[in-house]
Amino acid sequence: MKTINTISIGLISLLFAATCMQAAEPSASTAPKTEWQNITAELCKTLGLGEGKNKDGSPFKPGDYRLQFHGMFVLPNGDVAMLTDSKKGIYRSSDQGATWAKYGEDWMTGLAQSSQSLKIYYPDRIALTLDGPIAVSSDLGKTWVKVKDSRPKQTIGCGDMDLAVNMPPKVILGAAHHGDLAGGMYALTSDGGTTWDWAPSPLKETKPHMRCGVVNATTLLRASEPDKKGAPTPGISRSSDLGKTWTKVSDYALHGMYPVHYGPNIYWTAKEGVVVSRDDGKTWSVYGTPDDGINFGPYFGKSEQEMMVVVSDKGYYTTRNGGQSWTLAAPFFNPHDGWEFPTQLSAGSPRKEPKHWGGGAWCFGWDSERNIIYASCFAGNAWKLQLGSTPAAGSGKADKK
Repeated sequence: MKTINTISIGLISLLFAATCMQAAEPSASTAPKTEWQNITAELCKTLGLGEGKNKDGSPFKPGDYRLQFHGMFVLPNGDVAMLTDSKKGIYRSSDQGATWAKYGEDWMTGLAQSSQSLKIYYPDRIALTLDGPIAVSSDLGKTWVKVKDSRPKQTIGCGDMDLAVNMPPKVILGAAHHGDLAGGMYALTSDGGTTWDWAPSPLKETKPHMRCGVVNATTLLRASEPDKKGAPTPGISRSSDLGKTWTKVSDYALHGMYPVHYGPNIYWTAKEGVVVSRDDGKTWSVYGTPDDGINFGPYFGKSEQEMMVVVSDKGYYTTRNGGQSWTLAAPFFNPHDGWEFPTQLSAGSPRKEPKHWGGGAWCFGWDSERNIIYASCFAGNAWKLQLGSTPAAGSGKADKK
């Protein structure tokens, strides 16, 4: 009898331990082991380059961005687009990097200075600010409109615009490339690029890492001033008169430099998680379950209920049920063959902070239908991670917190 009781107690203990393991929240250490694949080898061949080499046979060097790839974005249908050097334009792959073909118009050349330069306005619009040309599309790249941009020797490197109903957009609030030379870090147009204010009064004296966004033809958003290191501070303000007056509408501390638009809804990564406004920025709430520490995203899947976010010191998290639960899909992968953000702010310039608040040279994407994550770095290659079969909606594990 004593032996039976001992066995029973042991079985109960094992069952209890198993139950606890099933209920445990995912962490970076429990992320699945994964292997990333470089997908730019075929693109190098298409462009007449040796893999990882220049035309003269010399190897690529980190920071030699004029000879390497400048950015990557993933379309909602899963196609991957790469911005090549400043003269060759954009190439797209519809088979996950196996083959590549020219994408867009011949005038769509230039540099993507950061991941914020290549933006999807879900579900069907695109805006590319290529440090010179600004290209917009309302049909996922079948046709393009060129926005008159900037002034000689001063260009818009990234920004936000009103693409919900206007095509081409009338209002663009952009960050100037080398704003110290332009007279201000930001530029604003309300007439589709015909005229630009290169030092709009509400942002004239602000720091370069200000978070700001465009809601519609009259409404702008901005965060509170970042601290001395560029890190975010609490507060979201709204202006309904293109920046003449501002009203504080939230205390969330925004992480993302610019919002991500899905139709009329506005999403923003924040200290408190992904926050969303569904009323033109008047009110804000956390999307689904609170989830702190997000650096990049959100990147949407086939619907507004599917989303990937990136935490640079932990990994890639996905949800397929509107944020009710989050799955740690993979540990963080640094596509470090480029400028190695965030350890470098620029070539040869060390950065001690663990997070790059400026949006960074990292580019990410998610093909939710095929369950593939993509990562790239300015002046580096593009990489993909096949996560296996696509989980059913609602199958996410416990929230990561």
